[in-house]
Amino acid sequence: MLVGVVEAMAQFGRMFRRTTPFPVEILVPGLLMILAWPLLRVWLDDETTTFMVAFVLGMGLRLAMKSDAMIRRTRAHFSSPATTLLILICGPGALALLIWTADPLLCQRFLSLYFLLAAALYIIDVVDGSYSITRFRWPQPEMRATDAVLTRAMAIYHLAMVLANETLILHASQTTWLLYFGLLPLLSNIIRTAIVRTVQEGYASAS
Repeated sequence: MLVGVVEAMAQFGRMFRRTTPFPVEILVPGLLMILAWPLLRVWLDDETTTFMVAFVLGMGLRLAMKSDAMIRRTRAHFSSPATTLLILICGPGALALLIWTADPLLCQRFLSLYFLLAAALYIIDVVDGSYSITRFRWPQPEMRATDAVLTRAMAIYHLAMVLANETLILHASQTTWLLYFGLLPLLSNIIRTAIVRTVQEGYASAS
């Protein structure tokens, strides 16, 4: 059993060296925020205000770029009116609330909420057995044998990201957290690709 676990971990590690090229646009929100941070520190005296402006710039652009995918994922489980309401509440509504409260901690926790919501959608898929998100994101016929395992893996991945974010909130500075937040799309892309390929190759070799 131990040998199998070690081999699985080694295979997962090898997947990081074989990830496909990522879309460059996923780095735009993070780069904007990282570049804006030192300029804002010069222009603004208050560190909280600086954090809020940088965060809102990055998060607002990221939500705008991911809105289409978020709508389609949510629509897989809810009706169109409910989807519209949820997207407005979790997107512009949540961002407006964060701006109004002007609390950096709430901004950081908003990221945890995002990952928690994503994990919940995957868990719902596991419970009802539809695997609709996985089928939508990876529609290739050869991926159908991996639906059950991949959906569970994605649920665990998003829960792990909640834990990682909460750990950074507790132990890292705001500057470090913003750097992490800016690079998160790249890190997420690499990790997700490694997970998908690990599951795919495992099932391909088993079948």
